[in-house]
Order: sequence, then C-alpha cells, then structure tokens
Amino acid sequence: AAALPAGSARAAGRAVARGAAPTVDAISLGSWLAGDTHVHDDHSSDGSFIRQIVSQQGPGTLSVADQIGEGERTGLNWMPLTDHRTYDQHWDPQWTSSKLLLVPGEECNGAPHATCLGAIDVVVDGANPPGAPFRHVQQSIWDAHAQGASWGIAHPTDPVKIENDCVMGAHTVETWNRATEADVEVDWAENAWNKGFRFGAAGACDCHFKELWGVAGPGMPTTWVLAKTQTERAVLDALRAGRTTLSSSPVGAFVTIEADADGDGIYEGVGGDELVSTASTVTLRVRVQRAPGMTLLVYEAPGRAAAPVLRAVITSADETHTVEVPMHGPTHWWRAEVRGDGPPSGMTTNPQADVPKSADQLQAMTSPVFVTTGAPAVPQPAIELPPLSGDPSGAALELGGGWHGFPDVAVSGAGAHLVAEEHGDGVTSVVYVDPSGRRTTIAGGAARLPKVTANGDDVWIAYQNEADQLPRNPQVFLVHSTDGGRSFGAPQRLSDGRGRQERVALALLPDGRPVVAWQAATGSAVEVLVWSAGDGAPAVVSLPGKVITPPNAADSRSARYPASLFPDLAVLPDAVVVSWQDNRNDPDPLWTGHLDPAGITDNDPTGVTPSTIAPKTDPDRWEPMVAIRRLGTSTWSAPTRVAPRDDRAQCHPAVGAAGDGTLVCAWDSRELRSSGTSPVITASTSSDGGQTWTAPVTVDVTPPLHPTDPPVDFSQRPRLAADPDGTMRLVWYDARGEDWRWAVRSAVLSDGAWQPVGEVIRGGNCTWPAVDGGLVVAATDRAAQSQRDARQDIVLATAAGTPGSAVPEVPLPVVLPLAAAAVATLVARARRRAAVDTSA
Repeated sequence: AAALPAGSARAAGRAVARGAAPTVDAISLGSWLAGDTHVHDDHSSDGSFIRQIVSQQGPGTLSVADQIGEGERTGLNWMPLTDHRTYDQHWDPQWTSSKLLLVPGEECNGAPHATCLGAIDVVVDGANPPGAPFRHVQQSIWDAHAQGASWGIAHPTDPVKIENDCVMGAHTVETWNRATEADVEVDWAENAWNKGFRFGAAGACDCHFKELWGVAGPGMPTTWVLAKTQTERAVLDALRAGRTTLSSSPVGAFVTIEADADGDGIYEGVGGDELVSTASTVTLRVRVQRAPGMTLLVYEAPGRAAAPVLRAVITSADETHTVEVPMHGPTHWWRAEVRGDGPPSGMTTNPQADVPKSADQLQAMTSPVFVTTGAPAVPQPAIELPPLSGDPSGAALELGGGWHGFPDVAVSGAGAHLVAEEHGDGVTSVVYVDPSGRRTTIAGGAARLPKVTANGDDVWIAYQNEADQLPRNPQVFLVHSTDGGRSFGAPQRLSDGRGRQERVALALLPDGRPVVAWQAATGSAVEVLVWSAGDGAPAVVSLPGKVITPPNAADSRSARYPASLFPDLAVLPDAVVVSWQDNRNDPDPLWTGHLDPAGITDNDPTGVTPSTIAPKTDPDRWEPMVAIRRLGTSTWSAPTRVAPRDDRAQCHPAVGAAGDGTLVCAWDSRELRSSGTSPVITASTSSDGGQTWTAPVTVDVTPPLHPTDPPVDFSQRPRLAADPDGTMRLVWYDARGEDWRWAVRSAVLSDGAWQPVGEVIRGGNCTWPAVDGGLVVAATDRAAQSQRDARQDIVLATAAGTPGSAVPEVPLPVVLPLAAAAVATLVARARRRAAVDTSA
C-alpha cells in the first residue's frame, strides 16, 4: 500500500466547538485511509465491457476477486463493491481480503443513484405514491441511517434529478466521479452547500470494466477518510461526518484543510466538520503534498463563482499555507483544491462542452470546513419534506447519546431484558438493559446484531464479533447470566473461526437450554447453521438439495452459490424449527441481469434470445424455507419450501410458535423488480410442525387507489412472538403514513385470520422492531435535531391493543411490571401442557 501522508491522525468524528475546548489539533487524532466509494463487478447487470457494450448474455469478465485484487494492487486501505440494487456480491465466496478492508456496499435506487456503505442488507427502492415525487430516495436515506450506514449521492449531474435537490441527510456527494464531469459535479455540490446542505466530498472510480484499470480503476480517484482505525465502523464514522479529502490516486497530490474557529491556536476542525464560533475571523491551515508545480486554490462560499481567497503555486513536495479569513453571515464554508497538468479528471458526456484544458485538471480537493456562529445550517430543499404526523409513542430507554439500533427484547418473570447495538468512536458494542433499567456493555470492538432470551434467572445473549477485519471474520458468541442479568460469564464462541459467521438468531428449548442459529460463509455457498446446548458441532441445515457450481475460467457469472440467509428460530413443545431466506430455485442465484426474457435482450443487436433460457430475475427469487428437528433426535429434516413463487422476492422470514402449537412464518414480499416496488408483509401457517404450509396471505395492506398502482404501504422485516395468552403477534415497520416515515405496526392471529391492531410505535422513523411476551422494542431517530444528527434511540411499548385500535403509550416504569405479570401467566400455562420429551 502507498505510504500514508505525514501528519495523519488517530480518531474521527464531527468536531463541533462546544463545551470543553480541544487541547490538540483534530487532524492529530486519526489516520488518513485511502479508499473508493463506488466500485462494480459482475454482480451488477452491466458489469464487464462485453456485457455492457455488446450483450447482457455475454460472459462475465470482472469477478469480485478481480476488483478486490486491483484495489489491493492500487494500494487502497478500504473499498466497497457497490453493485446496482443488490447485496448479493457479499455472498460470493470471493468477497474476502487480508490486505484490503472490505466495507459492505450497494449502488441503490433506480433514479437517481446513490451509494450506501455499511448496511447489512439491500436498501429496497420502493414505489412513489401519487404526490410523493422523491419519497423512495428519502426513504433509502432513512433506511441507511437506521442501519448506521453511510449514504451518498452518486454522480449528481448525470442526469440532474430534482430528487437530489430535495433529500435530507446525505453524508457524501460524488464531487469527482471518474466517469462523468468532475467540474460540473463540484459546481453542483457548491450550490448545495450554499443552500445549507452539509455533506462531505466523495471520489468514485465507478469502474465496470477491467479494461479501464490504470486510468479509471479502483482508487482513481481516491477518497481518503480520517479514521481512528482501519475498521468498518471507523471508516463509516468518517464518511458520515464528511471527513474526507480526494486525490487522483493513492499516490497523487494530497491536500488537507483545518480550521481554528476561536483563535486559540488549536485547529479543532478539518474538512467535513461544522464548527461553532463567535469570532469574526477563522484561521485556515492548508497542507499540500506530492504536488510540486501544481496550483493550490482555497475557495469560500459561494465557491468557484468568486475569486479564491488563496492561490499559490506549489514549489515543494510538502508545504503548508495559513490564511486568516473573515466570517460572512451566520454560516460559511471554505474548501481547498489542487489543479495541474494531466489527463482529464473526468469524462465529458456533453458533446457541446469545451474540451478540458490539460493544465487545469482537478488533482485533489477537500471537503469544506463549515463554520456557524450559532445553530447548525438549515438546508433549503427544492421541495420540503412532509412534517411529522401523529403523536410519538413508546418509552425511550436511557442508553446515553449516540446511535443505537437492531434491538431485541425478551421477557421473564423479572420483566423485560433488552439488547441493542451501540456505535461509539470507531467501535460497535452490544449493550444490555436488565429489568431494573441497569445497563451493561456485553462486548465491544466490532460486536453487532445481538439477540436475547430469558427464563427465570437465566439470561442468554448471542451476537457476532470480529477481532480483526483483515480479512473480515465475524464469529458467533454466546454469553450466559445465572443471576437475572446482573453479571455474565465469559463469552463462548459457537462458530469454528472460519470465514464470516454472522446474523444470529436465539431461542430457548422447553427445558430452558439455548438454541442458536446463524449464517456462515466459509468458502462456498452461504449456509444456515444451528447449535443447541449439549450438542457438539453445529448442524448445517440448509445444504441438502443445493446445486453448487464454481465459476469456469471463461465466465465469472457461471458460478452457482445459492445463499441461505437471515435465520430465525421457533420452538414447539416437541421440535425446534429454523427459517431462512433462500435463492436455490432462482435460475441464476446471486446474479442480476444474467438471463434475458425470451425474445427480449439488453443491448443485443440481433434481438433474439434462445427460448430455452429462463427469464432473468432482478432481484433473485428469494423464498422462505424451514428445517425441523424433533427433540430427542439429532437429525434435521430436509429444507421445506414454505411458499414457492416464481414472481416474487420473498425475504427476511420470521418464524414463531403460538400457544396452541400453530407454527407461523411471515416475510416481506415484493415484485421481481429492483426499483419502484414496495414490499408487503405476507404470512403462512402450519398445523403439523412445519411439514406443510397454508397458502400465504398478505397482512394489513392498504388497497391502492387503482388496481394497477404499486402498493401504498412500504412494509419490511417482520418479527413474531406469542403474547402471554398464547396468541401469535406479528410486528413490522411500515411507511403508509402521510409523513413517509416508518412506524411499527402489529397484527394478531385470531380464529385463523390476521387481525390488524394498528401502530404500536410512532415518532420519526421507527425501524427494526422485535417482540416478546406482549412487548415491542424498536429503534427511532425521532431525537435527531438536525440534518447531521446521528442519534438514534431505542423505545419500548406494550402491544396489548384490540384489533383496529392504536396502542396507547405506556411509560417504561409501568411496562416492566406489566411484562413480569404477563410472562408469569404464559409460563404457568406452558407448564400445564402435557409433558414432552425435552432432551436434545
């Protein structure tokens, strides 16, 4: 890898001059890490030169390994693979590197495009109902925020879209996309900064072809982030804070900008930060490296439309310039760029545009440093977002400030036990709250996606963690408390240390022992594994019936690696059942745009497609599957298809057992279109322990105004659990409200039909719910105060409403004893059931 610039730092995060004055320069607290925000491979439908230019049915020549290898050779420190509207590239066995930090990524949305980095799954591009011209783009930002991810506008001027002038909360914008006109993109960004939008600059090779390596491959241009460590969370923290600077390549000219906004000689802010100052002037310090003979320019608002506040010809390999500048108005910004002789910094798509002058090419640029004399800048969008509607509901947990998400809840005789993921300074942690409200940090570093279950004084928490992210290697851990959550024993690693083992599910067997499921990518197709206390090695339950084919040398897309993802667990008196999302019955699993409909081709001049080729799917034909293990045996059934369909993507199945033994599976389902369609919640039941399933039905759907209109609702990620009386309860998050935000809704299974209960939690975006024993927990961003406020809280509510009525808010001190009483009733009823063999 290329040597990092001198003067690098150790921590990142947005520096705002409030409270105690800083004692060291902000840039001294982190390291500049070289990366790229926008890289494709053959998991994009237009990956590879031959496929994009000649025919979609041509062979793939740009594998995941190809692009990762080029990122390694170029000298990058981090890189995502941002394929179009899919997350499938992460389930390719080649998604691994011991030299390059791989950050999950996606180029989301149909139009306009955006890059989402750090999400745990695809960001669905939903439909726009009438009168909501940019709802789908705004919701993709909210979805990214709910996952703690970074969201950036891609090539904002290609073509210009009104949506990009409206959406709130973007973290970055591509001011330098190698495939478009960099100067036009810079002008667009300056206009947005002048309107009060606050985001960082991003560089993007947007590479689809290996034939362009060396001129437009990974790292051309390079996005440098000021990060605490070379970890996913630290890189995302820097991107979300806009702490970036761009260069033509990892060894190209490099420029940074710092600001002393209060005159104390400490440069407390870097490019991307929004500083608060009461001074009339700001001192800027700009350092330029590897740029002799080039020209440094420092611009202030309004940008290149005015003369620069500093212009200097660089005469050495490393020099620093300091300039004192006045504040103009309550908010202002400054940025630096370096220009010089060289090949075009981007490609012109306008045949009428002047050919760029070779001596005036963009070689490096910083994000602006923003300064305000009071409150943060308020954006002026072309169209305002709808205001929040409805009264907030749910009781907020006192977890401290910052970001908390992916919660889970379990109830026992003592009350509610809650877990959540917490984001700190470059780290992620699993935090636990016991029934008394006491908080405990269970694991730190890169601990994520916890689940909790409880029975009496026994509390179990499962999660994933990875000690090192070179290569990415999350493993599954389980901790146990025997005193009601007051203390926990040492973590037990359940996975075998290979590959990526993640996305845990957790339940208790009838005798109180834990059972854990997760997905494992250990060099072939992703499989679902299940372990229960007393077992030896975990069982691989999803493999039977799969057809796995490695790629041939001539076509990277010839591989078949059907993936089994996002497991969930349910326990019956005599069996344990695991569900998951599976694409083995897709004609080309994990590939989008590989096969074409009969008689229709993409970019095929002949217009002929062999009729023997099945229609392509984008997204894949995901479907829910289950496997069953009878207690007292060690054998799992073959995978069972719950709801076979050829026309839907059926994702994120949840499974639960009602008090009468009915097994329920629910999932979100959408059309086989990667853009412009919203998921709906669908469910099926089984009365024979999961061997056969009823025809699926949609749950609580608002009819569209016209039969041909897309779904009105935007419903995702269901969770299931029995109420204290044994009734099955379903919760999910849903955006049918006038304010476009997600609220948590609920329905109960009564007399064989789903009865809508209405909203359980509302206020801002309420996402990723979980339910147990009549309690619902979710994450919410309703505490956010500005466009760059990253705070997200966890809220808890009862779900004991009657069908068709809203659930009233119950304060947390009341919720916990209610839960204790409800669960005591449920446990007593369970114990009265006929005795069963509970040996595993």
